[in-house]
Amino acid sequence: MRKKTKKILLWVGIVLTAGVLVCAGLLLGWRKGLPVHLVNHYSLDALKEEALIMDDCAECHSGEDFHSCSTCHDEHGAVEFADLPFLNLISFTGDVPHPGYLEINQITPYRDQPNTHVKLLDLLADQGVEDFESVTLTARDGGFVTITRENITDQALLLPFTDGIRFAAEDLHVSTWVKGITGIIVVGQEQDVIINGVSTSPGRLLLGPTRQVIVDTARVMFASGNDGEMREAETAARVWGAALSDLAPVDGYSEVLVRDGEDEEYRYDPERVRLAVLVPQDDGLTLVFPGESRAGWVRDVVELVWEK
Repeated sequence: MRKKTKKILLWVGIVLTAGVLVCAGLLLGWRKGLPVHLVNHYSLDALKEEALIMDDCAECHSGEDFHSCSTCHDEHGAVEFADLPFLNLISFTGDVPHPGYLEINQITPYRDQPNTHVKLLDLLADQGVEDFESVTLTARDGGFVTITRENITDQALLLPFTDGIRFAAEDLHVSTWVKGITGIIVVGQEQDVIINGVSTSPGRLLLGPTRQVIVDTARVMFASGNDGEMREAETAARVWGAALSDLAPVDGYSEVLVRDGEDEEYRYDPERVRLAVLVPQDDGLTLVFPGESRAGWVRDVVELVWEK
């Protein structure tokens, strides 16, 4: 009986000691601001999950960083505004069905979605791109990153970041996590454009030397309803693409042959096409002549040949 009594007393002592330590810890935590009342609002499983996430974050961030929400949101994604449109544009071009622009709120995060992100592969699939070689993400600061298809997994995410979008992937080096994305260039499997006998594609051309040119220049006038004065301004647009002068030397050739998808041929003096650029558009790869009307542009270009 004595041995049994001693064992019971030992266990009671252990339980009481543990209880005292727990109570002391809770009291100390409460005095230091620990929100122990959270157990009244969240399940232990939810608190455990949050603690595990914090533990993962501690691999890169110090504990002092966790005093506010900004550590996670500023570096990995900003706040979520369900149903609130953000109309900043991101260029979406290259070997894609519909080159042009995507609104940020079309892409992601400012909609009500779990985890506040969109997988890069899902975005491409939504835009009709599934079979491709690489994706290049361009950033506002001039940086860019190119990732081949085999290196893009479901961990490759687009997340909200202040006034734009950022990229992050847990299975890629952190230097690839570009912020302030301004463009997405897709390089597809097909090479359906021939330039001087070499097969290429619009996406591949955009990864080489590119130039911006001014188009659609127009002078507009308006009579003010306030003072009756007529005032003028000039409007224009910029497009960017592969410059013909970067694709082949102009000197030494008598003319440039351009062939479109309907097998129509156009012949130009090399000087005329010196500043022309090839731009992916909805009508196909388009030969754009800066300073000339759109009626003179060649659409759906499939071949260029510099002839002597």
